[in-house]
Amino acid sequence: RFTGGEPLIHPKILSLVGSARRHGVGKISISTNGLLLGRRAAALRQMGVNNLNISLDSLDPEVFARVTRGGDLRRVLEGIEAAILAEIPRIKLNVVLLRQNNGNGLPALVEYAMRRGIDIRFIETMPLGEAGAAAQEVQFLSAAEAQQVIERQFGPLQPVTRPVDNGPAHLYQLPAVRSQVGFITPISNDFCATCNRVRLTATGRLVYCLGQDSGLALLPLIRGSNSDGQIAEAITQGIWRDKPERHQFVNDPSRSATVFMMRLGG
Repeated sequence: RFTGGEPLIHPKILSLVGSARRHGVGKISISTNGLLLGRRAAALRQMGVNNLNISLDSLDPEVFARVTRGGDLRRVLEGIEAAILAEIPRIKLNVVLLRQNNGNGLPALVEYAMRRGIDIRFIETMPLGEAGAAAQEVQFLSAAEAQQVIERQFGPLQPVTRPVDNGPAHLYQLPAVRSQVGFITPISNDFCATCNRVRLTATGRLVYCLGQDSGLALLPLIRGSNSDGQIAEAITQGIWRDKPERHQFVNDPSRSATVFMMRLGG
């Protein structure tokens, strides 16, 4: 998965995707804010992207601009349409649950996804960074509450068996449509025991957990005289030894106050 920051502003994103494909990576995903997707969707599909996650926290232009600090909703919606036209196989919308910003707009987002035959994920907000930690009390909206809001509009959601490699989302099928709804619950029901994610930063550091800004300095190993096998062993041992049992968002939120998603990726 290529993420950010915003991966589509990287001047070599297409060649990076192509390189991953040539090296045998079968499932290539990109997480994007969608602003540049309109001009890149067809090329991304051609280079081998088969999964796309697009951030869409509101369908209200004013709310969207406020949450994204000036983002243009129209461009994002055009990017989503371009991705559909490019026939990228799996397109998902990522919605961060924010009580004061989109708590009343969840059914509209589900309706939008249903009409386009794409999936949607609702993600509980996490106390990342000082601003995130400060806003947690007033903005937090649990996935359980969000599910109740959605079911009042669309009826009961049917649980879907989650594939082993599908990440942390609890998946549900919407009635009579192909779209699935997912809920990611890092706060109300953490998935640490089944976490299958690590992140590689742009500075070459392997980060084991979103809730803790620690990890393995991988760049010196790569630039040194180590073999591929030695590097792989260092990664494996680091994960087994240092990947924490769980995050500390609830027990010790101060530990995540210095963690910023723009550095670690989503």
